Amino acid sequence: MTTTFQGYDGELRIISYGTTPSTSTGYIEVLFCEMDFNGPISKPKRTETLILNRGRFDTDAHYIEGSDEDVYAPLQFTVSCRLADTVHTGVLHEWISGVTKLSGTTQLYSWKTHTTINGVSTPAFADETGKYAYRVEVKWDGDTDYGFRYEEVYFQPGQQTISESANGVMLSMTGLIYGDVTRITAFTSGVTSVV
Repeated sequence: MTTTFQGYDGELRIISYGTTPSTSTGYIEVLFCEMDFNGPISKPKRTETLILNRGRFDTDAHYIEGSDEDVYAPLQFTVSCRLADTVHTGVLHEWISGVTKLSGTTQLYSWKTHTTINGVSTPAFADETGKYAYRVEVKWDGDTDYGFRYEEVYFQPGQQTISESANGVMLSMTGLIYGDVTRITAFTSGVTSVV
């Protein structure tokens, strides 16, 4: 008998490149409750354009690779979470709002320029003021854990929304993935909660 992955078995972590005064990588946990995570499972590849021999398909026909724009263009994921009346809600709000310090002591650092796609380092943002790109990992527990790592995720201001319902207050987050997308079966080891 096989089992299926359930929303209550899912967790998402937003991970800073590093923090000070601690040098360890910090993260905040977001537990699934609405089961509405939606994101890509890989980066796209270059398009292939067929070149014909003067309009005819014969042994001289061949493909040429297209632009890298599709490969390096940001991808989007969305997820929502129910907010609790704890310090974690304030910290989550600060992280996705581009705040650089938590409680006046913990400095966050961006993953931008610290990762690669196809072996090529990604460039910095043209305007880095207040733009923090995080590593985001999502995983569902099971006999064989299933998850994804999204590198250099930027939570663009104006794209995050909050809504009220009879069951609580929901935060909907939209992240733009500027880095690579890879499959994982475990969260990054050695990370320490900053909350």
